[in-house]
Amino acid sequence: MEFLVTMGRALFVYYKVDAAHAETLRAAVRLMQAALLRSDDDLQARLWTRADSPDGHQTWMESYEHQHGVSDELAEMIDQAAKGLPAGQLGPRHLEMFESR
Repeated sequence: MEFLVTMGRALFVYYKVDAAHAETLRAAVRLMQAALLRSDDDLQARLWTRADSPDGHQTWMESYEHQHGVSDELAEMIDQAAKGLPAGQLGPRHLEMFESR
């Protein structure tokens, strides 16, 4: 289901990934996001990779939008789901909420 979020909150999570682990981690993140999408039909998730990686590390950003905005509870669920990602293969996750007006 495609929709345009006109108001509400979106969650952005960014972190560094060692390029040597990128393919393994990309598969793990996509599996995590697929599980989250199955739990809520109104959730949208994307995985972004910064185009340049000058130091052997890539910057990744997950984005999450919901038809009714990302609630604190949904943000917590997303954060908890990430605890299942392979330990030691990604840097600290930074979560930020943005509002659309």
